[in-house]
Amino acid sequence: MTQSVYLQTYGCQMNERDSEEILGMLVAQGYALVDREEDADVILLNTCSVRAHAEERAFGKMGLMQKLKRERPGLVLGILGCMAKAQREEIFRRLPQVDLVAGPAEIYDLPELLAGVAERRQHGRLGASARLMAVDRKVRPLDRRPATDYRAGETTAFVTIMEGCDKKCAYCIVPTTRGQEVSRPMEEILDEVQHLARGGYRQVTLLGQNVNSYGKRFPDGSGWIGPGRRRALLQIEARPRTEAASEPEASPLVDFPALLRAIDSKTSIERVRFTTSHPFDAHEELFRAMAECRSVCEFLHLPVQSGSDRMLRAMRRGYTAESYLAQIARLRALVPHVALSTDIIVGFPGETDADFEDTQALMERVRYDSAFVFKYSPRPGTEASGWIDDVPQPVKERRNQAILELQARISRERLETWVGREVEVLVEERNRRGQLTGKTRRNTTVVVEGPDALIGDLILARVARVTDTTLIGDVMDRAPLAG
Repeated sequence: MTQSVYLQTYGCQMNERDSEEILGMLVAQGYALVDREEDADVILLNTCSVRAHAEERAFGKMGLMQKLKRERPGLVLGILGCMAKAQREEIFRRLPQVDLVAGPAEIYDLPELLAGVAERRQHGRLGASARLMAVDRKVRPLDRRPATDYRAGETTAFVTIMEGCDKKCAYCIVPTTRGQEVSRPMEEILDEVQHLARGGYRQVTLLGQNVNSYGKRFPDGSGWIGPGRRRALLQIEARPRTEAASEPEASPLVDFPALLRAIDSKTSIERVRFTTSHPFDAHEELFRAMAECRSVCEFLHLPVQSGSDRMLRAMRRGYTAESYLAQIARLRALVPHVALSTDIIVGFPGETDADFEDTQALMERVRYDSAFVFKYSPRPGTEASGWIDDVPQPVKERRNQAILELQARISRERLETWVGREVEVLVEERNRRGQLTGKTRRNTTVVVEGPDALIGDLILARVARVTDTTLIGDVMDRAPLAG
């Protein structure tokens, strides 16, 4: 009898892609996908642990699913992803009906883990004795990626280029839940991107916790390992060919700008985006690749987190506000029409009014197109979790609202400069109002009226008006912009 599975995803785009891989594996095993929990034999939550709120949402959702299991004891409940790794035994304590807990590094084992739950039940093991926990692997084995492929959309696709993070930001749980950085081989990524292009996809988004450190470490142990080694390879590549060839250690540098250039020159994909970038590793070579590669979109998400040098030191970010602003200036010199987004944390331990004002001032100087704003919440296992969370919640709320209002004003002002201009739009779907919606190269949402035949097309639209977050336009032409 065919088993059915329901999967709900929380968190980042990495989790969304992980869920696609999970569904691909399960479909290959004969599972049927369902859209309602009530129709499922297996209910899985792929979770996030970056914020406490994300964890509580997952705990709350699975609490409701436990009620369903009391009515249907054969139902299998599983929690996957970063919360599974971070919370471990706490999940079984708070959610005694859960059968399976598996971390991000174990998702490729999921078919076997579900089979293990079924086997334990067949042998009469019930309750706690039938549970399985798989959270001990430190690094996801990228060489075991499933051959099957499942994609949620037909126009844009996620492509994971690396796993893990080697940074030690004081507030971040990701290095604990995702493990150390490991990059996929370039040729494997190029094959996947070209396969998607041939399948009709127009855009890929390259995913990693810090894509700018791509190439640092590959599964076979090769890679540029650290910034010193990377600088040496760059210097060798910059020398005349005969001189570089005389160096016995000379080898081609495989880093993120090299990957972007390879995708641009060796595949037929029309648009390339990427996320997320860490400012410490954002450099001239990246900005030049963005400027020179036709397919790479003019958009960069570069999380600053704070505009206060004191807070940046406490967060262990590795840069100052001025060095960050210098990067932005250089990027805009090379890519004049680039759009920028960022992440902001308010209420980090020790943040004073002056620190907060520094963040507001930096946002006024940069004038981001959009920003994600978060109220600090301690994450167990991080360095900052041992510090006093001394910013009162009402102060966090006020600062959060002030940043949201500031960014809303700036975003609206920047959008209004596009009224009357033409933009290239990749039409992706219909929204809830029945309008066609898509994105510009600068990652701005555009809404137009038109037939279904435009879905998946690159079109020209003239912007007639704007909302706080969206351009409203009229279709001008189905032909893409030249160049």
